Amino acid sequence: EKESDAGSNMYAEFPGAGWCAVRTDLKNPEKDIAFIFRSSPYGAVSHSHANNNDFIIHVGGKVMAMPSGYYDGYASNHHAHWVWHSKSHNCITLSDSSQLMRSHDSRGSIDNSFQDSAIIYFRGTADSSYKDRAERCRRHVVFLKEHQCFIVIDEFRALEKIGSSIQWNIHSWDEFEANDEERTFRVEREGSSLTGFFMYNYNSFFSLSQGWDPEPMESKPNDQWFPQFHLRFTPKGILYQCNLGVILCPGHASLTPPQVKRERVESCEAAVIGNDIIMINQSDGKEMEYDGISSDALAAFRINNTIYEVRDGGISF
Repeated sequence: EKESDAGSNMYAEFPGAGWCAVRTDLKNPEKDIAFIFRSSPYGAVSHSHANNNDFIIHVGGKVMAMPSGYYDGYASNHHAHWVWHSKSHNCITLSDSSQLMRSHDSRGSIDNSFQDSAIIYFRGTADSSYKDRAERCRRHVVFLKEHQCFIVIDEFRALEKIGSSIQWNIHSWDEFEANDEERTFRVEREGSSLTGFFMYNYNSFFSLSQGWDPEPMESKPNDQWFPQFHLRFTPKGILYQCNLGVILCPGHASLTPPQVKRERVESCEAAVIGNDIIMINQSDGKEMEYDGISSDALAAFRINNTIYEVRDGGISF
């Protein structure tokens, strides 16, 4: 176990089990943000699903993003083809394909965790979970402490001659609002909210749905099986590599989400939050530039005048 505390922002990691969590205010649940992340070395077998690099978000004690589906019987149509499948989780799917299902080879890990006074960083590595279609499928997570928001970057590299449609999935108890032109979404629940800003200034589209495919068996009705809502963001076409970024901004009675400005400058997807800059590299190891910052890293951040770079080995300065 790794546990650290900088102010009221806490990060705990349990690498043996493949879980970690960010919490912002354990003493005041109405102000707390919980980001819970899974990337497990134990495979998608037994009671585990095909959901490495999955996350759950609670804001002010309200569930904003969670796994979807219900247990209506072991290996039922709904259980096997929805609940076990990656599409029912807050995970990447590739051209509607799940991660490897019911497989000991579908392994993940949590790597390169780092924390200082400004950020928390870790990486979920799920390459083997997508090994039928991808060489790399990794999820980098950065928590910006001042702004109380998360940057999620999905790093995808296809196997040779196997392109995929990259699909970013999220699920909630409440209905999503999406803006295709602005590439944003928002969901609200009992005074809490979650707003997402995609850092992808190309053609793309949202898919919104309710319910499940297939649905739970009617022979097992349950008065706690409430409706669930789903959002999927899909960049254009079939891709062989992509670093897909999204900024997730929670809000509650004591927290107003920050303003986020985004643009693309050549190979750099950039976002500005206050005085801070987020840069995501869309080239293959070439240098990107924005606002006087040059980097050939996968991503770079200027936070409180410190420049961080994300590489295979983790965070560097």
